[in-house]
Amino acid sequence: MFTKAQFEDILCKYPELMSPGLTVRERDFVLHGQAVDILVVDKYKKRFAVQIRVSPIASEHASEIISHQNAILSGEAPGVNMLVVSDKMPPHLQRTFEHNGIAWKEISEFQIREHLTKKNDNMMAGS
Repeated sequence: MFTKAQFEDILCKYPELMSPGLTVRERDFVLHGQAVDILVVDKYKKRFAVQIRVSPIASEHASEIISHQNAILSGEAPGVNMLVVSDKMPPHLQRTFEHNGIAWKEISEFQIREHLTKKNDNMMAGS
């Protein structure tokens, strides 16, 4: 199992794990009073505020993320979309995020380890 900090480090180094064509623009910052883990931009210049959660992800996290989205959209960054990334995304939270227009991505520890092995990267060695 990896920590949130390790997960964030890996996603910043390999944003393609979230989606092909993403570029990391900023990390660990505040956007309209809301903490954002990573800001990425896709190939169409669409910006996403990435919120990282490691399991177990709970319903309270969904409420927090929806509040973040509302604050960002109503504030200084209406063109920023939300993307929630977790190692395990329960189906009921997938539906909740989809209903609220929030993109989500589940990236398992297996997928991360497989990607790191392909890249010959030992970032998670010993964990």
